[in-house]
Amino acid sequence: MATAKAIAAYRGARALELSLAGVNQSQIARELGYRSSGAVSKALWRTINRRAAAGVDGYRALELERLDELQSAHWPKALDGDTKATEVVLSVIDKRIKLLGLDRVANGSDAPGEVVDSGFWTHVREEHDGKMAAYLDAHAGGDCESSGPDVP
Repeated sequence: MATAKAIAAYRGARALELSLAGVNQSQIARELGYRSSGAVSKALWRTINRRAAAGVDGYRALELERLDELQSAHWPKALDGDTKATEVVLSVIDKRIKLLGLDRVANGSDAPGEVVDSGFWTHVREEHDGKMAAYLDAHAGGDCESSGPDVP
């Protein structure tokens, strides 16, 4: 059974597809059952932002792999007392902390100093994989920047 979020994600993806094909927002609203062209615009931006976040997560994962490789290469020498290797390892650890957001404090938290959950994006990505990802992959063949009308 489809959830409201899954339906909204599908409609947003379809709205983006139609927009890229040159269909105006009023027509998209009628075809997909949005209340107005403004609602279509909001759905388009949500969809674009979700796709951008997914791209950032992929890049973050790649950079984490690179940092892991660097740390692994220098770790044995650092443990043996090599100061240059130790500096490299500490620099890699610092970069990983920043990349994961572990250097930031969660805003609005009841617990002062609570660290932002570094597994949050992994959880979100895993939760939204599957049918929606397959649909988006199958229908996202075009270059978003060069085709279709501008999205307000």
